[in-house]
Amino acid sequence: MLPHIAWRVDAMIAAITEHRAPLTRPIEQALRAVPRHWFVPLAGESLERDGARAPIDRDADPSAWWDAVYADRQIMAGECSCPAPSAVADLLELLGPVSGQRVLEVGTGTGWTAALLGRLVGQQGSVTTVEADAAVAEQAAKNLAAAGAMPHLVVGDGTGGCPDRAPYDGVHGTYAVRPVPYAWVAQARPGAVIVCGFGDDHALRLVVGPDGTASGRFSPLTTMCARQDDPPGAVLVEEVLGSRGAAERMWPIWGEPGPERFGVTVTPEAQWIWLNSPEYRIAKD
Repeated sequence: MLPHIAWRVDAMIAAITEHRAPLTRPIEQALRAVPRHWFVPLAGESLERDGARAPIDRDADPSAWWDAVYADRQIMAGECSCPAPSAVADLLELLGPVSGQRVLEVGTGTGWTAALLGRLVGQQGSVTTVEADAAVAEQAAKNLAAAGAMPHLVVGDGTGGCPDRAPYDGVHGTYAVRPVPYAWVAQARPGAVIVCGFGDDHALRLVVGPDGTASGRFSPLTTMCARQDDPPGAVLVEEVLGSRGAAERMWPIWGEPGPERFGVTVTPEAQWIWLNSPEYRIAKD
């Protein structure tokens, strides 16, 4: 790795851990082994924490482009997104992929997360990644080839998973999804982990049971913790209920719970959001 890349990666990892626990060793090693700049478009927009968009262009302003690439910021280019490094790290740690596993990724984007997953599962494992946009998938394939990563890339509707390569030990949804597609559960082994975003600020981690259902809890993303505005539990309740007014009424009634007390259960027939245990349903998806 070039010297100026090494210190930038160090700074990126330091920014990730500023508002969360230190990265696990496998995740940190993967972030160092798969440099983000291989997957960031030459021109796009960096999304700042206040919601502002800052244009970046490697040819017009190389220094600003490099700064943005290794900042903890999401980068957009048209319909394609390279997620913020902390969000990527959060979801990968919740997924916990290990060598030899078969993982399904839904939402290839620029290909960075697929390459990181490939590093984590190793040569004995496999990564299948599904991208709905053919043009995005084409560019991701070029990025992955340049980085020496070789996932199985499929163009199609990721809500249906990829049954031809099932069963999977893990499913990684790179975007927020609601409801969780049951196909992801059906194509996963018992004991498999499914992770995805929920709204802008939370992640959901489900574990697949032997009965064809999945259940698990929410956790706040690091990007949410960094803003330190509304309590994470209150923000999650607003996302669940779809109304700030309803959230302001119900969150205190429920005892101002944190997001880790809420969860989701997915069955072939239905899915619902619960508080404390699956028996106490608060919303149906």
